[in-house]
Amino acid sequence: MSKKILIAGIALSASIYVGFWATAPSYVDPTQYHTLADKYAVHIIRDKYGVPHIFGSRDVDAAFGLAYAHAEDDFVTMQDVLLVTRGKLATLHGVDAAKTDYLVQFMGVWDVVDAGYESRIDQQTRDHAQAYADGVNFYASENPGNIAAGLLPVTGKDIIAGFTFKTPLFYGFDQAVAAVVEGRYGTGLDKLAYLQVTDSPQPDLGSQGIAVAPSRSDDGYTRLLVNSHQPLTGPVAWYEARIKTDEGWDMAGSTFPGSPVILHGHGPTLGWASTVNKPDLVDVYQLTINPNNEDQYLLDGVWRDFEVKDAAIDVTFWGPIRWTFHEAIYRSAHGPVFKTEKGAFALRWAGMDEMRTLEEMLAMNKARTQAEFEAALSMTASPSINYVYADKDGNIAHYYNAMMPKRPEGNRFSAIDWLGLIPGDQSDLIWQGYYPFERMPRTVNPPSGFVYNANNTPYRSSVGEGQPKPKDYESSMGIQTNMTNRALRIEALFGSDKAISREDLHRYKYDNRYAKGSVVDHVINDLLAMSFEPDSELQAGQQLLQRWNLGTDAENRIAALGVMTSSPFVMAAMREEPMPDLTEVFQNALTVLQNHFGRIDPKWGDVNRLVRGDKSWALSGAPDVLRAVYGVFDEEAGQQQATAGDSYIMFVEWAPDGDLSSHTIHNFGSATLDATSKHYDDQAPIFASEKERRLPLDMVTLMAEKTSDKRIGGGS
Repeated sequence: MSKKILIAGIALSASIYVGFWATAPSYVDPTQYHTLADKYAVHIIRDKYGVPHIFGSRDVDAAFGLAYAHAEDDFVTMQDVLLVTRGKLATLHGVDAAKTDYLVQFMGVWDVVDAGYESRIDQQTRDHAQAYADGVNFYASENPGNIAAGLLPVTGKDIIAGFTFKTPLFYGFDQAVAAVVEGRYGTGLDKLAYLQVTDSPQPDLGSQGIAVAPSRSDDGYTRLLVNSHQPLTGPVAWYEARIKTDEGWDMAGSTFPGSPVILHGHGPTLGWASTVNKPDLVDVYQLTINPNNEDQYLLDGVWRDFEVKDAAIDVTFWGPIRWTFHEAIYRSAHGPVFKTEKGAFALRWAGMDEMRTLEEMLAMNKARTQAEFEAALSMTASPSINYVYADKDGNIAHYYNAMMPKRPEGNRFSAIDWLGLIPGDQSDLIWQGYYPFERMPRTVNPPSGFVYNANNTPYRSSVGEGQPKPKDYESSMGIQTNMTNRALRIEALFGSDKAISREDLHRYKYDNRYAKGSVVDHVINDLLAMSFEPDSELQAGQQLLQRWNLGTDAENRIAALGVMTSSPFVMAAMREEPMPDLTEVFQNALTVLQNHFGRIDPKWGDVNRLVRGDKSWALSGAPDVLRAVYGVFDEEAGQQQATAGDSYIMFVEWAPDGDLSSHTIHNFGSATLDATSKHYDDQAPIFASEKERRLPLDMVTLMAEKTSDKRIGGGS
């Protein structure tokens, strides 16, 4: 029989199969992959905090070991990520995951990978991806009871496809899809809906990276802060690892499940921090449909046929009962098309046919000089992400890295609003290709001696000379012009400090104040200008906020009311959503505090908590401060629990003689899912106290503090 279901606003028709249906995945015995270890030789040493240090003669040995070690700590999430990439998550998690499975097919992820796997990426990258996949398969052979039907075998294509699917989500492609489907695109209400990869929180718009050159430090050191803000758990939560091979892959830092490289961190001679950037990388074209044939659209005065492909979404409902939902995916010359009640819309986005991202990331991981790092970026194979760079020679830089669509320029196109709906009936509005790396905004070795990014405009990436200028870039690039609170605070703190010490950098990173002129400052000023009834709770709260210094340290007794009142406005500004009603938000904050704490001025640390299992720690910080903490108020627990923000933090420094040291901290610990492990939460109290641990980079120190030592393959 047939059935309809709404997935992201699209009605998908379904055929139902009761029992173990004919197209169900056949059973694959995981133990058959146990011999894969014979192809590799890897040595995994876990340090005092359980962080894996992975050694191999070849890069593929270490890739195999990275997958295995990560699976030991978080296989459940890794499995979900791999099923997401295949568009098969609903086979494990049911109908709620179907929207993401549909999105994978809508984006044509597997069309791109299948067509180009053998020809568009080099053999080294394919071998690397396959070695990582083999590490997952080998783990499955040792743990056959934990494997979802249809997962095995994991292949190199799965790993490549993961980048093709996930990287556009970081610049908001899923937001654009949701806006189109819900009829919001181009209405000013574009950012109200999100398609989520899983039920876990998606990345908040945050992160910061800071680099200080020897000329600006007080001791001639080069320093780098790596400080991305991610969800604390789930598919895009950070996992720390260190990798070293005889072939020159030598990196320490963090990565995501399914990623066979370090995504940010440092090698022996250079390092980088990653932050989200959001230039205009998605275009939506409004199509004209033939009134006599709904399968045709108008282009250059001619009715063109859509390409049509069937999307089959397999959904498990309960037990052995699965349904297969079907929906046509239409494709025009612009890209894939949504047909909605508001019309037909085609999407075109940066990275829509890109599959070389892992090749670029691997080149970055193996770079040893700034020239090699820039050569990797010049592949222009990563749809977006800022990089804040530093190296042992004292070079520093900010790269506003993105695949910028090369949209048509000239008077004929001056009326086109590339941020709104674009006419779909003119082929000359369908951009082809991207600007080269040389055209990307960057700040390299500015006279000020420091660079930064905090999800703000690249036109303010330092102070003084040496920064890019708006006039040098086409307006159609849609380059950001915004400033975040974190950016304002960085400029205030670093701008006046002419000799930045190690202690200064550490103190500035953990700054928890809002800047004058920030969103929060404006919200509080607006609130203080309002009139409330004498002796009312609203007036009492207003009088309390008159004394707020805009700080969010754990001992602050005004921060709770200030943050809970202003945070909805911070989030709305960051996500470009409409602002809420101030009085309503203020009243809600007062009510929550009074009901749960019996007062409107509890210590912020009593409200703002890092929670892991049955343990909890007070936190300083708040949304869009340098000590970034994003939370959700738990009514049952009566506290705000951190869900995103500061998570993995790394301080790197090179001495004048090139000597390297690295200090890191993770929000919880390396044992992501094993609540019985001491590494489930052993870093949490250190994280909450705003301290770090020294990373053991030399073998003598590592062996002295190791907690486990395992060799796999190579006759072990």
